[in-house]
Amino acid sequence: MIRSLEIGKRALLASQRGLDVTSNNIANVNTPGYARQAISLRPGESIPVGGTMLGMGVLVTNIRQFRDQLIERDVRTYTATQSYYQQSQTIFQRIEAALGEPGDQTIQTALQQFFDAASELASNPSRMANRQLFVARAADLASQFNRVSSAIADLRSSTADRTSQDIERVNQLLAKLAGINQQINATLDSSGQPAPSLVDQQHQALEELSAYLDISVTRTATGTVNVSSGGMMLVSLDSSLKLRVEKNLDSSSGATTLRITAQKQDGTSVGTLSPGSGELAALIEHYNVTLNPAAPSSQFSVARELDRLASAFADRVNTIAAGGYGLSDSGPTPPGRPIFTAAGGGPLSAGTIQLNPALASDPGLVPTASAPGEPGNNAVMSAIAALASDSSFLDTLTPEGYYGSITAQLADRGAGASDRLSAAKATLNQINQERQSLSGVNLDEEATNLITYQRAFEAAARVVTVTSDMLSTIVNLGR
Repeated sequence: MIRSLEIGKRALLASQRGLDVTSNNIANVNTPGYARQAISLRPGESIPVGGTMLGMGVLVTNIRQFRDQLIERDVRTYTATQSYYQQSQTIFQRIEAALGEPGDQTIQTALQQFFDAASELASNPSRMANRQLFVARAADLASQFNRVSSAIADLRSSTADRTSQDIERVNQLLAKLAGINQQINATLDSSGQPAPSLVDQQHQALEELSAYLDISVTRTATGTVNVSSGGMMLVSLDSSLKLRVEKNLDSSSGATTLRITAQKQDGTSVGTLSPGSGELAALIEHYNVTLNPAAPSSQFSVARELDRLASAFADRVNTIAAGGYGLSDSGPTPPGRPIFTAAGGGPLSAGTIQLNPALASDPGLVPTASAPGEPGNNAVMSAIAALASDSSFLDTLTPEGYYGSITAQLADRGAGASDRLSAAKATLNQINQERQSLSGVNLDEEATNLITYQRAFEAAARVVTVTSDMLSTIVNLGR
């Protein structure tokens, strides 16, 4: 009889544990990162009774979670990919907005208007209205270059700020994962398994971390994780590295680049981390290349290409203008008056190009003639106007053609990022659906489990009641 009571008790406890876990599943149906749980049961040990082996009911071995580590790995991989292309797409869109594309307030439009004004001035170089229009168009063109250059510089600065913010969050996540490892080791259950709530927190932190950089995760037998990226161990047991963003100054160009360095908690340097994917990889890549005016020529940099266009354009126009005369110039030697100068006296670039202040004050000084004292001479201005169709300007392209090649490359890269982002999103959605079907809480299924455990509990309670009644009968027989 005592054995029957023990069997009944174990059945009651198992059913109660099943009800508890099912209730917990239902309570967390909308909790982000929660994975469905279930109890694992095994038969109780058998004991010899009257020459036979009698089973001793049921035992709860542990509470298991429905997770597939391969699916979790794929979620992290495609989360990093999606974040990389999402950030790239955003930056390309902001560059296009800075260029004014599509629109009519662009460098392309300003170039067209400049050459139109040059042709108009060449048709009647002595007409002051034509000179004033040419000066205005030259100033507008320089202003467009300045505006775009400033917008790209601002975007580059905000990219650096975003990188610093991301690194701060990454450090918090790394420290959190190390802390979870410590908690897991301190709270293992009797079967050596970690608390499910800690595992949920762990997976959430890993998934968020993967949005910033590509990570590799190895799991130990006790449920703790080691996290690495680019071959560098970021989290090991209860310790984590601390990342920081450093700016490196190029002494020759004056431009800066970003890099991520890692340190131990005691400040010991570990090395440089180079993410291959994730938001941080995109931010650093575009800061160091796309938005960097001193980026290597082998890589596409919109900042460098705009500087090259502005510098080459100003040099060609100024070279032609150097042999020209204004309305009041005289003498055998041309005054060598440039159309464009560099603000602050530095090298010509998209950020420094400006109209020669002398021409703004007196449009009559605009060099149009190839000889002094010939107000109708248009040789110099005609040569400037002819630059519009000069395919030897830069890389066998005209000025407008070269600018068009910049916007075409930008559009191509933006479209590529958008296409890859769509592909990554579609793949990630599919993987998340697979994970949801495995790990998500199904209320209909849980309702069925509630009834199952309720009926099992009632049956076990009946076993205890019947056994108790039988014991009472036996006791009463001895009175």
